Amino acid sequence: MSLILQMMGMSLAPNDPLDDYWYEPRVSTSVAGVPVDAETALKISTVWACVGLLADTIASLPLIIYRYMGEDGRERARNNPLYTVLHDQPNQWQTAAEFREMLTGHALLRGNGYAQIKPGPRGPADQLEPLHPDRVTPERLRNGRLRYQVRQDDGSTKPFNQEDIFHLRGPSDGLAGKSVIKYARDSFGLTLAAERYGSRFFRNDSRPGGVLHTDGKLSRDAAARIKESWEHAHSSVNQNRVAVLEEGLKWQQVGISPEEAQFLGSREFQAEDVCRWFRVPPHMVGLTGKATSWGSGIEQMSIGFVTYTLLPWLTRWKQAIARDLIIARDIYFADFVVEGLLRGDITSRYDAYATGRQWGWLSANDVRKLENMNPIPGGDAYLSPLNMSDSNQANSDQSLPRSIQVGDQHYRLLAEEAAGRVVRKEIAAMTRATQGDDFANKVQQFYQGHVSLVAQTMRISEDKALAYCIHGRDMLLEHGAQAMENWEPERVIALAEMAMSHVCAQTFGELTSSRGFDNGK
Repeated sequence: MSLILQMMGMSLAPNDPLDDYWYEPRVSTSVAGVPVDAETALKISTVWACVGLLADTIASLPLIIYRYMGEDGRERARNNPLYTVLHDQPNQWQTAAEFREMLTGHALLRGNGYAQIKPGPRGPADQLEPLHPDRVTPERLRNGRLRYQVRQDDGSTKPFNQEDIFHLRGPSDGLAGKSVIKYARDSFGLTLAAERYGSRFFRNDSRPGGVLHTDGKLSRDAAARIKESWEHAHSSVNQNRVAVLEEGLKWQQVGISPEEAQFLGSREFQAEDVCRWFRVPPHMVGLTGKATSWGSGIEQMSIGFVTYTLLPWLTRWKQAIARDLIIARDIYFADFVVEGLLRGDITSRYDAYATGRQWGWLSANDVRKLENMNPIPGGDAYLSPLNMSDSNQANSDQSLPRSIQVGDQHYRLLAEEAAGRVVRKEIAAMTRATQGDDFANKVQQFYQGHVSLVAQTMRISEDKALAYCIHGRDMLLEHGAQAMENWEPERVIALAEMAMSHVCAQTFGELTSSRGFDNGK
C-alpha cells in the first residue's frame, strides 16, 4: 500500500511545515487572464509583506493563560496545562510562534485555520496539530453543533466532532471564514498581470535606448556591420563607453512614452490596493511615498496599526481559544501581551510611569516589569496621592477584594468539562454503532480501546477507567440504544466523581448500583 501511495505522490509520514501539503493550489483565473490562488498571490511582494507582517507580529507576541483574581485582577496560570501548549510548544514539531504564524497565514489567505485537538499527558488539549484548510469542510448538524470532514493523505474522508477541532475564522458567514483570494482575485490578477508585462518590457533591454541615423543611404552589408560593431562596443558591460560614429551617422536617444510611464505608476497603485484588502497601512510594508493619516510619530502609527489592524485578529485568536480549548471559562482566559507594540520613546514612557506611580496605580515593580527588569524588595507598595505614603498603611482598615475560591468547586468544574468530552465521544460512537448489524461486537471493540483514552483524559488509573468502561458496555448490551437516554448528565457526574474522590470506586459503585447495574464484570 505504501508503494502505491509513493507512486501517487502521497506519504503516510508527518508533513514537513515547508512541504507542498500546506500549499495545495486551487487555481481560478482572474479577469486579467492570470490564474490566482493562495500560492500565486504570495508571489506579489505586497501580499507577502502584508501576510508576513500580520502573521509574524501575532506569532511574536506572548500568549498567556491567566486566572481571574477578584473582580478585575488576573495572574498567570502557569499550572494550567494549556499554558505550555499555547506559550511554548503546541505539538511535537512546531514552536508556539511557528504554529500561530501558520494558522494566521492560513486564515489571512484562505479564511480559516484548523488544528486537530489531541488529548495526552498535558490534558484534553495536549497536542494541536495543524490541518490544511483546503482539506477541511465544516458542516452544521441538526442539533446546531459542527462537524468537520477532513480529507486524509490516502484520499478518504474522516469526520471530527466540534470538540476535536480548533478553528480560527477570518471574516465569515458564521460557518467558515471567507477567503480573501476569492474576493480579491481580480485585483491580485491585475497586479500579477502588470508585473508580467513589466518583466517582458524590460527583459534584455528590449526597448532600445536610442537609434543611429544618417541622411545618406547605407548598403545592407554596411548597416549590418555598423549594427554589429555598435552592439559589441556599447552593450552589456560595455555600456557608457565613448562612441565613435562614421559614415555621417548621428545618435538620437529614445525616451519612455507617456503610456509606459503611466504603467509604472499603476504598479504603485496596485500595491496600495493590496494593502486595502488586508487593512495594512502602506507605510508598514515599505510604501513610504504616501503620507499616513495615522499620526506623524512611530508611537502614533504603531497604536493605529494595533487598534485597527492587529486587534481584530488578536480578538479572533483569544475567543477561539476560549471556545475550543479552555474548559473553565469563568476562571481562565487567554490574552496577548501587546504593551511592547504600544511603547513610545523613553521620555514619554517615563513620564507615564511617573504619573502612574504618583497617583497610586503603578508600583515600582510594576514599572520594572514593563521595562523587563527584575523586581526589587519592597517594590510592590502603592503610594497614596495625598501624602505619597504607603497606601497599604493608609487603607489598612479597609477590606481587600476577595479572590475567587479555587477549591473543590473549581476542580469539579474542570473534571465535569473533561468528562463531558469523553461521554460525548461515547454517544457519537455508539449512535453510529446502532446503524447496522453486529451491535454487540461493535460495543465490545469500542470499549476495549476506550479505556486508555478515559484514563489519560481524566488522569485516573487504568483500573478505574476499566470499571467505567465495563459499566457503559453492560448498560448498552442489556438495554441497547435506550440506555443512552439521559446518559450524558449521569455518566458525566459519575466520571467526574471518579476523578475527584479518593474513594471514587465506592462512590461510583453506589451511584450505579442504585440504578440496578452491576459494574464489577
